[in-house]
Amino acid sequence: MNISFTLLDILLVVTGALAIVDALARLRARRGVGVLAVVELIAGVLLILSLFITLPHLLGKTVMEIVLEVVLVLLLFVRGSGRGTRSRSGIGITVVALILNTLLLLLTLGWISFPGLHLT
Repeated sequence: MNISFTLLDILLVVTGALAIVDALARLRARRGVGVLAVVELIAGVLLILSLFITLPHLLGKTVMEIVLEVVLVLLLFVRGSGRGTRSRSGIGITVVALILNTLLLLLTLGWISFPGLHLT
């Protein structure tokens, strides 16, 4: 059995893992954005699972990337009702996940490409 991962697959796993970590931190802190955190958690898990199993087209990789993009943007602008503002590390995880997911989405859709770097 031969298993190989492309740069796109590694980027997908890192993005999904960051989304899961961010969602779990939000759910644990109970910051008032529970529904968005649950959607972020489900999208992150399905994004990673899309590498290993075939999901229905409605739950495909590109759809989960778009859902995760929308949720991460909403989470940046909607603050929870916790004590004070969010810590900088919490915002940092969200921003990094958003940047990686944007890059992943643009690469998946073929809107950007890197010459000499074969992603598939």
